[in-house]
Amino acid sequence: MTSTAARARLDIMRRIALAALAALAACNNGEGQESGFGTSITTAPPGTSSSGGDTTTSTSTSTSSAEDSAASSAASNSSTSSGGSGIPDGGTPPDGGDKPPPGCMGKVDLVFSISSDWTMKGAQGWLKASFPGFVDTLETEFAGFDYHILVPEQGSGVWGIPSCKGCVDACPTGPEDYPCGAVLEACDQVQGAGITFPAGWDASNERCDLAGGHRYITSGQPNLPAAFTCVASVGTSGGALVAEAAVSALVDEINAPAGCNAGFLRDDALLVVVAIDDGWDEDSVGTPQDWANALVEAKGGDPDAVVLLIVALDVDDPDGLCGYDPGGENRLRTWTQLLPHSVFGSVCNDQGYAEYFAAAAAKIKAQCDVFVPQ
Repeated sequence: MTSTAARARLDIMRRIALAALAALAACNNGEGQESGFGTSITTAPPGTSSSGGDTTTSTSTSTSSAEDSAASSAASNSSTSSGGSGIPDGGTPPDGGDKPPPGCMGKVDLVFSISSDWTMKGAQGWLKASFPGFVDTLETEFAGFDYHILVPEQGSGVWGIPSCKGCVDACPTGPEDYPCGAVLEACDQVQGAGITFPAGWDASNERCDLAGGHRYITSGQPNLPAAFTCVASVGTSGGALVAEAAVSALVDEINAPAGCNAGFLRDDALLVVVAIDDGWDEDSVGTPQDWANALVEAKGGDPDAVVLLIVALDVDDPDGLCGYDPGGENRLRTWTQLLPHSVFGSVCNDQGYAEYFAAAAAKIKAQCDVFVPQ
């Protein structure tokens, strides 16, 4: 991020009363696991799309209308889908054919990649205020769906507050409820693994009770609001690698039978990725094109099997809620512009982020209707 955008971010942090930032700075680790990315991309300005698909802007005051079908959405919806993506029409197969039935059959795999950087302190209230809206959308719009929900670990080799490592009774630099002496599992420190024990400042600081022994929530989870709030309260003592963590959660090895996320990613489910960050994610390995490619590859090369929601800093937009300070590339916005079914929202929305998730839900339902497993 350029110096002007960086200053804008600091101004925003001050504007939302980040009085505790200096005290929390020692808790930041931001370490990430290296992976093999490395291609370039041409920056697309706000409101444009290099893939032909529009995105919902950060200044929207209402959610996108539901897309009635893949065939009509490009003509009728302000948040459109790409027209030339080559989705099979899902018509009646010829006699003797083995074409799979159209539609995701109610299966959706959701990845919520949430920054746990210390700068998220100011956005924590808005984020947590959004949880009931997220859950309400899941319980109403996706009633009867078979969904998986995973919040991926960011970075590797670090858990909780680094300066509290080895504490037994209490951590002098941590919150009162910090779980000193907690028994960890191997996957608690693997990038991309589902979080079940968020620890640190502003975190749950307890092992989340998830049904089935998985590191992700399933549709059979008792008390969904409590479970989602537990895993999604990642705190402010970790990293800000939202794109890298999301991509890491989808690799074959981590989803294999012996992997940390065994059974999470399903061939016959629609993939939904939600990334929430108060910056532009300058530190994740790779480029927005790499991240877009990774999501499409995870679904057998079908971009219409992916829905992406980004909630991030929007100072690159003259009408942004975080103010306007152009300069540099908003890599998270570019990521949305590279995928045909996406929504972008402002992290500075003091009404919370539930409306953005509702807009994404309309796209999820529309794409689920036409999805054909690869």
